[in-house]
Amino acid sequence: MSISLSDFQNLPFLGYLTDEERLRMEQCAYIRSCAKGSLIYSPEQECLGLVMVLRGEVRAVMLSQEGREIVLYRLKSGDTDVLSASCVVNQITFETQMISDTDCELLIIPAVCLSAFKENNIHVRCFIFEKLGERFSDVMHRMQEMLFTRVDSRLAQALLHRAEQTGKTEITVTHEQLAADINSSREVVSRTLKSMEKQNLLRLGRGRVTVLDKTKLLMI
Repeated sequence: MSISLSDFQNLPFLGYLTDEERLRMEQCAYIRSCAKGSLIYSPEQECLGLVMVLRGEVRAVMLSQEGREIVLYRLKSGDTDVLSASCVVNQITFETQMISDTDCELLIIPAVCLSAFKENNIHVRCFIFEKLGERFSDVMHRMQEMLFTRVDSRLAQALLHRAEQTGKTEITVTHEQLAADINSSREVVSRTLKSMEKQNLLRLGRGRVTVLDKTKLLMI
């Protein structure tokens, strides 16, 4: 798929690139289509570079030693990420994976090009470190949630978020998926959902949850 400068419009450093750098970016960047559930990047793969989500949603995760997925943050259309450019930014010291939550299209500036831009253009360098700071802030926020926010509150927010995304009160989701949303176990999520059902906040079905009282869920 051909690339044009309009595809880079969400990058604030675009106006500070030289004509030669703009041409180089158009030549090296590419668009990658990913099906829902695809592994976009992992530490075992070659350093990817800068990723911008053009369409769809992506989640960044870490895996525990037991293989449990911990969601660090999510990216939606227009968001950019640099944690997949660990070979370019030495300050990235922990390993993450990127997985597509939906079918998506990604604009990727490969690491070899990003490295050259970073070394020769201060505006690109500042953008990379600013974005890196934002992502670490996202990670710290998620850690605070895990440590200090009750499971029922996190679960209520996850359900409301999914309902808002679909525009429906009946959500097609499994207990395993909700557990991944809030970084908990399936058993804890199942117990909490049953408790919420007894309070008439929601109704459980096979592979779905129907929200009955959004107002009370917001207050948890």
